[in-house]
Amino acid sequence: MQFLHEHLLIFSQISVVCLTLTISGFLFNNFFLGKKDTKNFEENGLLGCIFVGFIALLINFFYPLNTFINNIFFILIIFFGYKLKYFDQKKLKLLKNIFFSSLIAYIFIIYSNVNRPDALLYHLPYSKIINEDKIIIGLTNLHSRFGHISIYQYVSSIYVNSFFSSNGVLIPISLVPSFFFIYCYKKFKKDFKNQDLRLGSFIVFLFLIISIYSFNRYSGWGNDAQAHIYYYLSIIYFIDHAHHQNNRNYFNKLMSTSLFTFLIKPFYLISILMPLALFLLSKDKIQIIKSKIFIFLILFSILWFLKNLLISGCLIYPINISCMESTSWYSKDRTTQAAIEGEGWAKDWGNRNKEYNSMYFDEYVSNFNWVKTWSENHLKVVIEKTLPVIIFLILNLVIFYFTKCLKKNYQTEKRNSLIFLFLINLLGCAAWFAEFPIYRIGSSYIFTFFVLTMYFILFKNISLEKMIKLKSIFILIIYLGFLGIFAKNFNRILKTENKSIYPVMYDKNFDGKVIKFYNKKGEFIHYRNKKGLCGYSKSPCRFIDTDINKDVIFGYTIFY
Repeated sequence: MQFLHEHLLIFSQISVVCLTLTISGFLFNNFFLGKKDTKNFEENGLLGCIFVGFIALLINFFYPLNTFINNIFFILIIFFGYKLKYFDQKKLKLLKNIFFSSLIAYIFIIYSNVNRPDALLYHLPYSKIINEDKIIIGLTNLHSRFGHISIYQYVSSIYVNSFFSSNGVLIPISLVPSFFFIYCYKKFKKDFKNQDLRLGSFIVFLFLIISIYSFNRYSGWGNDAQAHIYYYLSIIYFIDHAHHQNNRNYFNKLMSTSLFTFLIKPFYLISILMPLALFLLSKDKIQIIKSKIFIFLILFSILWFLKNLLISGCLIYPINISCMESTSWYSKDRTTQAAIEGEGWAKDWGNRNKEYNSMYFDEYVSNFNWVKTWSENHLKVVIEKTLPVIIFLILNLVIFYFTKCLKKNYQTEKRNSLIFLFLINLLGCAAWFAEFPIYRIGSSYIFTFFVLTMYFILFKNISLEKMIKLKSIFILIIYLGFLGIFAKNFNRILKTENKSIYPVMYDKNFDGKVIKFYNKKGEFIHYRNKKGLCGYSKSPCRFIDTDINKDVIFGYTIFY
């Protein structure tokens, strides 16, 4: 009975988070997009994360996201959803949507692990900080990794309440791939019927299969899966806008998801080029600037950059040119060191050849000294991960060829939107290779580049008229993909040694005890887990002693 109770509890908790996220998306649509949308359940869930992230960030400027605050947020979301008639829809359909979205998330999360070591090193410690403190000024002086925080830490942290307890910090992440998978499946089926939308629906199909392949393991996500999913979603909105020129709704959604992608991973700043290009080409610039959604996103951006400035002295950490040297908590040396070390580790510093052992980080990353080491090591990982996708794309071509769905002549219609996307992803791939050539950081750039390259070389020969007869094959492939997710995760569950149904949020060596570290002035600075990484232990936590100064001004802690 205890076993059944645990599983029913976690499924019910996931279902409630699922519901509140979709209500949040409904409220986001209602307040900022001028549309009461109860039909697109999974899309509401994805957009709801944006709304929740904004609220959580705004609150944390003044209060910690503690249980009391989070309980109020939870109640208000349900209240406004009821007040604005979110529940005035077919209840059976709503329950069905909640069940399937929650089921996929449930399969992902049970008996899984958090993303290691990053989750234990800085994701969870930061979540604990914002659950126990309002914004701490100069926080990067305690740990440079706190400058790389994703907006999704805020989305997760606001779900630590009386109903979910600390497990609430784990659930929202599990729902993002689930929402996206079902959203893509439904969109593909709907748009494929329309010949004018069929090419876009095929790209959605490719993104779905690539995402199922890439994001089928909870412990491998960290902050990366969310960034890639929102990047793919931004591209889908961009293509939709190209097909519906007069529909501002797609442009507004594109602005929202592009900004959110950047807030998850600053490396995806390139995604903002999509709405920026459309804005520059628009004849309605004044109306766009005056719109509620534009003002909301500008405010969201200001809050985010202000948060960055307060915790690090930089608008985008650790880019020195974005920093304000006049702030007492900014350290140019620390910031420069964090930038060089981050780039060095991304370029395979840990596997460097013996001939490079005497090099410092700055020498190793310059003049492409790192390429030989990277080519002999991490390049193999990149090839191993990308090869199945390349094979899958080629198999699609084979299917088109043998079913006689290829035309002898190229399509003559203009594809300026796809050319623009191709150039953006080419730029993204170049930036990825030059700065942070780790597969998990750049996979969505790489795969989108592959998809668009294949289109311009081969897929533009597809006969959209004849392509309709392949719908059942595409649906079968999607079903097989979902079956693969369940099979892989059931196999993982059967072989797991985890005793906890929820991912454990502490280092395996953690005994539940933390010690206090004091600086030379006798001031308490942070907690420390003597036996391992901090995880979700008492905050602020650092896994090594950090002798810095501390002050408190107007109730705000400052590390400098």
